[in-house]
Amino acid sequence: MNASNHLAMKKRVLQLLLLSGAGFILSAQTATAQVSFTGQIRTRTELRHGQGSLPAKDAKPNFFTNQRTRLNLGYTTDRLRFLISAQEVRVWGSDQSTISNLEGSKLFLHQAWGELILSDSSSIKVDNLSIKAGRQEIMYDDSRLLGNLDWLQQARRHDAVILKFSNKGWQADLGFAFNQNHGQDTPGKSGNIYQSIPAAPVAPGTNGIGMMYKSMQYGYFARNATFGRLSLLLFKDDFQKTQVQDGVLQYTEGVNSRVTLGGALFSKLSDNLRVNAAAYYQGNDDRLGNTLEAYNLTLDAAYTYGKLTTNPGFDWLSGNGKDTSGNVNHRFDPLYGTPHKFWGFMDYFYVADAFGTDGNPTRSPGLVDYFIRNRYVASDKLSASVDLHAFYAANSFAEGEVSPLRAGGAGRRLATEADLVLQYGLFKNVSMEAGYAIIFATDKLDILKAPATDKQNHGQWAYLMLNLTPDFLAKTEKGKQ
Repeated sequence: MNASNHLAMKKRVLQLLLLSGAGFILSAQTATAQVSFTGQIRTRTELRHGQGSLPAKDAKPNFFTNQRTRLNLGYTTDRLRFLISAQEVRVWGSDQSTISNLEGSKLFLHQAWGELILSDSSSIKVDNLSIKAGRQEIMYDDSRLLGNLDWLQQARRHDAVILKFSNKGWQADLGFAFNQNHGQDTPGKSGNIYQSIPAAPVAPGTNGIGMMYKSMQYGYFARNATFGRLSLLLFKDDFQKTQVQDGVLQYTEGVNSRVTLGGALFSKLSDNLRVNAAAYYQGNDDRLGNTLEAYNLTLDAAYTYGKLTTNPGFDWLSGNGKDTSGNVNHRFDPLYGTPHKFWGFMDYFYVADAFGTDGNPTRSPGLVDYFIRNRYVASDKLSASVDLHAFYAANSFAEGEVSPLRAGGAGRRLATEADLVLQYGLFKNVSMEAGYAIIFATDKLDILKAPATDKQNHGQWAYLMLNLTPDFLAKTEKGKQ
């Protein structure tokens, strides 16, 4: 079957699924059941000239429009929660949970999960005890380490099962995933060696990690109280071991396990002042089997005065220094979070594009980001934000082996970035957003991105986004939703 016929078949399956699913769910609706049928069309027209990496001297701006289209069917009863947004037959892990633009421009299943409610008023007397299984978004806290990456049109999802508990302000979740390339037990396809997804040149995961996890397990624990929210995360992801034979990467038996442990505090000191802090440690092994010792520290404060909120702070992510001969890796990887939210809208750091000496992520010097975010809410419909970042390397780093140093480079300062966003709600379920971002780079930043013979010292990016999120079952008033 060729690619066009395969895509046409998947579209027909999706249409049948949505029609039959909607009919079944609506016919099954009872007094105690809740049905949702929502959608989204999000178009984003972009002008890119150095978004993600500094442009070459002779590079021309890139102009295009991309679109996300979603249909979501939900069904909730006392014992079951259910959500599906598309249909395909697949084995868990057979396509990537990624932030790469090279994989995702296709029809695919974003979410399809069921959640069994185990708690009720007569037996298990807690606010919630449930098991959620299937393809799902996993989000905690501010989405720093685990988030749905909704800004990217493909977004992020995981194939997992989660045991969820909450009661009187306490929360505890236990999550598990096990990825496999296929579900067959035939000659040549037996065993549990996971060959990641997909093949080069697409790099799954964050920060150019280059492979999808084989399995993962985590525990998330949190407490809500008058002071705010305190959380603890223990996360382990396992990567299939690899070896290079005759210049070819091969996957072998066993896994290298990475462990991330830490916590976050989101405090409310007054109606106008909030202080947030987080600290995380990564240890055990990196995906290549090297000893891993890495850290992430962050602190920020947000003060609201009338319609204006200002939010200064800093992020510190450890990295590797000039000495690259050792087997200890100090590069912190922000797991499966939302880099676009934290380290500049230009996406130069900790996104799929590699960040390290000569574009080698294993030689990343880490990052220190001093920022101040400002948001002005003019009305219920209109808001504006201006974010400023000053980026520095957390360590001194080796000069490039391919990219030459331009004259004038000194110190660890990498770049200064400004991000501007204007949001306007046209009416219910329809909004528009316009943004502009610009980065001014020092000569040092050349060394940490993919090599090029001669680059410009700044990059720009502008976009205009229209977001429609209809609720097809909502009651209308005088012909308007």
